[in-house]
Amino acid sequence: MLANMDVVFGSRMAWEEKKNIVRRSFQSVARTSLETLAASRLKGAHFENHFEFAPGSLELLKEIIGRKKGLIALTFHYGNWEWLSLAWGMAGYPVTAVAQTIKNPKVEEMFCRVRQQMGTRIIPRHHAGRHLFKALKRGESIGLLVDLNSSVEEGGGFFDFLGLPAMTTRSVGFLALRTGAPVVCSVARPLANGRYRIEIGPEIKVDPQAPVEEEMDRVTCRWLEHCERLVREQPECWMWMYKRWKLRPVPEQGRYPFYSFYDPKACRVLRGKQPHNLLS
Repeated sequence: MLANMDVVFGSRMAWEEKKNIVRRSFQSVARTSLETLAASRLKGAHFENHFEFAPGSLELLKEIIGRKKGLIALTFHYGNWEWLSLAWGMAGYPVTAVAQTIKNPKVEEMFCRVRQQMGTRIIPRHHAGRHLFKALKRGESIGLLVDLNSSVEEGGGFFDFLGLPAMTTRSVGFLALRTGAPVVCSVARPLANGRYRIEIGPEIKVDPQAPVEEEMDRVTCRWLEHCERLVREQPECWMWMYKRWKLRPVPEQGRYPFYSFYDPKACRVLRGKQPHNLLS
């Protein structure tokens, strides 16, 4: 976690402040896990007591859903991403979401039961693209956690995130261009009173007339910029323990954290930066 903090803040932030953010980030992730398991006990008004929608969020969501083109909802490991889909379901807008299978079968069963209680449909990450494409063509909403590591084989590319290029999925732009579905960002931001504020927006506009590769890159940069802004506003809300810069496109470690490794294939998908710029 501290290695990631060093990547983003370097010497601009005091060591004690970094440790404080890391500690609060760990507490936030632990809280998310415990609240997810406890959500099965919360029904109706009891669950609604724990969250609120930001002004204008539901209005924006209703307007986008009303276009009847499906919807690509983006979030990341920030705040309580698990309760975010539950809140959408409570509001009457369930999503089809991709989830990494948990190795422990009993834990996997518990999380699946909770995640699906408000109408969310869970599909495994393996070969998820085909199922997501079909859901969008049926006019449904899909939910994606977009700060996960991608790969060259999955069509990912390196895009700047918090000051250092990270291997990132380009599937958002691809799905939007292929289906015409609008793209919107959403998070569950923790409040001081223990509740969460569900924020929906901004919508990321997609130009169907633009060159496909360029537009896929532009859409990717737009939602990364949104995620970055939220992390800098409240860094303790992001899951700093995740190895976000696991793959690097250069042999030298440079500014990349100790856990990163080099893949020669990665140089072919380095977008917007030259390798020598990553070392200082």
